[in-house]
Order: sequence, then C-alpha cells, then structure tokens
Amino acid sequence: MPFTWQININQNPAGVPAVRFDPNPLNNVEIGDQIIWTNNDGVQHWPALKNGDGTLNNQYFMANAVAPNSPSDTFVVSETPQTLNYVCFLHQDEAGAIVVTAST
Repeated sequence: MPFTWQININQNPAGVPAVRFDPNPLNNVEIGDQIIWTNNDGVQHWPALKNGDGTLNNQYFMANAVAPNSPSDTFVVSETPQTLNYVCFLHQDEAGAIVVTAST
C-alpha cells in the first residue's frame, strides 16, 4: 500500500539558506509512494529535480511553485531505486534529496 510522505519547507533559523527541507534526506521512499511538500514560509518555493548534468527540471515534481503557507500538488514516485536530488528552482541554494528504495 502506498505511503504518503510530507516534506516541510521551514524557515532556517541560521538564515542561509533561507529555508530547509525537513526531512532531508527523505529516506526509504518506495515506488508508488506519494510526496507532498508543505511550504511553511512566507514566499513561494519550487522543488526542481537536479539532473546529473546540473540542469534543473522544474516540472518534474509539480507544474507550479508551492504558494506561501500551502501544500504542493502530490508527486507519485515512479522511479527505480535511486536518489532524487532537488533544489528550489527559485532559490537554488536550498537543496534536498529523496532516496527511493526497492519496494518490499
């Protein structure tokens, strides 16, 4: 049965980067699981897949940025086991990772 994961986008008390993704990394995600980012910040953020060549795919996880103080659309994991590295498309010093494992 798929599991729904939540990644919080929280203000970083240290200030740089401005926010942190929590948890980071998000471990033990299985194919078919769902992920929702919850933006607890006052500005929009947009998780974008960081490709191996350093380019960003801002449409991979969701079609639009996550509005302030709102949840994202649901992303359904369909990848083979790997680590999905991402950054905020709007603030590229904010980074996170999702570790996709084999289904049990």
